[in-house]
Amino acid sequence: MINIEDERLVGGFVRQVLTLLFILVLAGQSYALPTGINDRGDDGCLCHGGSDESTTVTLSGLPEMYNSSQEYNVTLTIDSLVEMNEVQGGFRILISQGELVGDGWQVIDNGYTHTSEINDRRVWNAVWIAPEETDKLATFVIHGNAVNGNNEVSGDEWNSQSIAVPGPDYTGDVSAPELSTTPSNYRFAIGGIAIALVIGLAIFAVKD
Repeated sequence: MINIEDERLVGGFVRQVLTLLFILVLAGQSYALPTGINDRGDDGCLCHGGSDESTTVTLSGLPEMYNSSQEYNVTLTIDSLVEMNEVQGGFRILISQGELVGDGWQVIDNGYTHTSEINDRRVWNAVWIAPEETDKLATFVIHGNAVNGNNEVSGDEWNSQSIAVPGPDYTGDVSAPELSTTPSNYRFAIGGIAIALVIGLAIFAVKD
């Protein structure tokens, strides 16, 4: 059997590991990304809390129905009461068809996002190049974050918009994508590892 001194050592070790896990989870989910965000932002800016209706995200300039390979000037606007400083906002856009081209825009993990050169604003211009095929449904999921420039997640607000633009020969459902606030696989993975480690340590602490 484990004696009292051993139990104290194990208990202290468990507390240290739990503290480390807590810090790692926070570090993995709660820091600013001024150079753009990867697929962790596919469900929204979840590390900044829940979406806020006082902040609106609008991608304007898209047609009701696209023409083959045509270029459309689009504007992404984040309207928010969050104070404006040197760094003001960021975005992640997922599209199913076509291509977005904008100064300072980049692609990370199959999604469009900002760079550090253009995070000093809340209005961005780009060009959407429609697909050549005319029987497609082009969908857009847009996440925008209004930030206060303190390099932390506190005080920031975000929201999302989804849009669907059919081609002239598309015959299916034209509903815009449903916006999800479910944590991504990345977050589930972190949570699963933490739970598994805690269970393993608990078993180790009580067994003979």
